[in-house]
Amino acid sequence: MNEANSMLTSNSQDCWTQLISQTYFPLTLNYGNHEGRFQGSLKVWKAGGSDFSLSRLCSYQAEYSRCQSQIAQDDHASFLVTIPLRTHVFFSQHGRSLNCPPGHFIVEQGDAPYRFGYESPNDMWVFKIPSQSMKHRIRRPERYSQHCFSAEKGIGCAFVEFLMICSQRVSECSTDDQNRLFEQALSMLSMVLEQDDRVLSSDQSHLKTAHLMRIERYISANLGDPELTPSRIAEFCGISLRYLHKLFSGSGYTVREWVRVQRLEAAHRDLEASPAGINIGEIAYRWGFSDQAQFCRAFRQHFGYSASELRSLPPEASRL
Repeated sequence: MNEANSMLTSNSQDCWTQLISQTYFPLTLNYGNHEGRFQGSLKVWKAGGSDFSLSRLCSYQAEYSRCQSQIAQDDHASFLVTIPLRTHVFFSQHGRSLNCPPGHFIVEQGDAPYRFGYESPNDMWVFKIPSQSMKHRIRRPERYSQHCFSAEKGIGCAFVEFLMICSQRVSECSTDDQNRLFEQALSMLSMVLEQDDRVLSSDQSHLKTAHLMRIERYISANLGDPELTPSRIAEFCGISLRYLHKLFSGSGYTVREWVRVQRLEAAHRDLEASPAGINIGEIAYRWGFSDQAQFCRAFRQHFGYSASELRSLPPEASRL
């Protein structure tokens, strides 16, 4: 068992920076008033033969930041789970800023830039997890840096209490059992994270957006194909026909209506840009309409004027 316990005094900011970087990974520290007093203590429990560790960190005000150049020079990616005990901590990563109070915890992704700190003396637990172990247990763990998680009750509270048990018992264990303890803590963490409704909702929203973007790109690239049907779109995008219709249910259009509108808009642009000698039927066929009469009816219904009238309208009037 490798255990470190260090107490730093008012003139030891440089030593604290070094100790923090050695314990977690290279970080830049800002202490606010560089001439002011500083004191910090750090006790670390490590599992032999791995990068798992648990630490109890107490210090005066400090801000910690991780930049791309530090990440590039670091061969051992890790995640940090930070549980403040005395006062809130602020955390910013992936464009999202959090204010995490005691009774909650955050997940910091070590292989992406971030900023973290506290504006008054604080006390916290920090659970360091090797990135590979985190990714084996939790799908896309970087998603979880966007939220604070409660440790006040239920499995979240049990997770934090188990970390405290680890600190009390890990020194009594063999190297293998030390790693088993921390793996068990990671297993409990995964239960907290993966049942969080905010992340599940966000995940579903992102998946829906990704599907819609792919569908819209495919439709745009194939508007000229008269055989562009919902079945073909669903098949190309790897989703069921039922799910395709469900994705469009909140858009105000059916799939066929959306395809028709996109074709009409494309034809409108072509009619505006094409010389008068270009036949309207040619443009209709170019954009997937197999029947010119049907195209003309749909065009008038959608825009309020006919395709032939469009060519006689001044440009500024064609979209009124």
